[in-house]
Amino acid sequence: MIDHPYISDPEFSTTVVSWFDGGLHFFKRVPDDGIAFFNVFHLAYSIIFGVALWWCHRWWRKGTFRLRRRLVLDSVLVAVIGIVVGGRLGEAIFYQPEYFFSQPSRLVLNASGFTIHGMIMGVILLFKLWSWWIKRPWFHLLDQSVIFVAFGTPLGRIANFLSGDLWGRETDVPWAVRFPMRGPLFRKVMANQQGETFVVVSTETPDGMYTNHLEAWKLDQGATVLEGAPFEIMPVGTADSRTFEMVQMMVTTPRHPSQLYQAIAEGLVLLVILLVVRHKAKYVGQLSAWFLVCYGLLRTITEQFRQPEPGLGYLFDLTRGQLLSLSMVVGGLVLFWFTYRRKLRIDSIATDAPGFEPQIEKPEPA
Repeated sequence: MIDHPYISDPEFSTTVVSWFDGGLHFFKRVPDDGIAFFNVFHLAYSIIFGVALWWCHRWWRKGTFRLRRRLVLDSVLVAVIGIVVGGRLGEAIFYQPEYFFSQPSRLVLNASGFTIHGMIMGVILLFKLWSWWIKRPWFHLLDQSVIFVAFGTPLGRIANFLSGDLWGRETDVPWAVRFPMRGPLFRKVMANQQGETFVVVSTETPDGMYTNHLEAWKLDQGATVLEGAPFEIMPVGTADSRTFEMVQMMVTTPRHPSQLYQAIAEGLVLLVILLVVRHKAKYVGQLSAWFLVCYGLLRTITEQFRQPEPGLGYLFDLTRGQLLSLSMVVGGLVLFWFTYRRKLRIDSIATDAPGFEPQIEKPEPA
């Protein structure tokens, strides 16, 4: 069994780089007078954006991403907007509608919560409008974007693991991990010796500081602490004992590190499949169809090891993620049929990359 860094190291933080006490620090808690530069999620998103921009320019030069050169950066930025807006709305609609829509301002003010299914839908819908605007095939743009979903998934899931989010179901495998217990919106869960449970809520004060307080919250994942639930109360002397004297951090029993399973399956394995398909694909939409089917199947499998989000549970013995993923498989099969029924060759799309036909005529200089 392995303990998550949040449990084994009282000073662990997902802040990658910070400055305090006259020097740089890595993965350390930042004091009030310190400066936090970026966390693991910021690092992951920055790498994905940089690689996407470089890769798309490279594909433009090779003639496989066929549009005007000046539209490459614009297309990447449109995808970023679709990811942010779609991921946020997807989290609200699919997973926490009562929390977000009871106070819609939380969609902007509360930064926690993005879902990859929402990100995918956001990019699909926004690229539909963008393709109409720049007069390029819709699925040709989507064919490029699916590569970066597979590339970014390992980075995002590793960030989830480091932050102790989205852990798996109970297991006794040798690599099982104990995680800090999370409640709604990934809030830390505390408990007292009487079995009463609470979530830690941070509130911003008018002077820009944050204060923490406890709100009563019942475990909704099987049982209470006193009934022998699969959670443990950390003994006195652990990281959070200095913050709340009456309660202690709760940790899970050994669990599957499902974040790492998903990083491998929906990331590395899927990326290899898509790169091979992209090298051989001749028609628009082929890559998107492969992505929908493969991602949907791989996600459905890895969800077998992942604990459902608090309050959601199962529907027809399937998690919310499995239901969404199976709908992607159905959509991918429909797209396969549509692609082979109305074949559009990639090399028939105009581009202004030198040496490729058909060539877009460059406008005369003013």
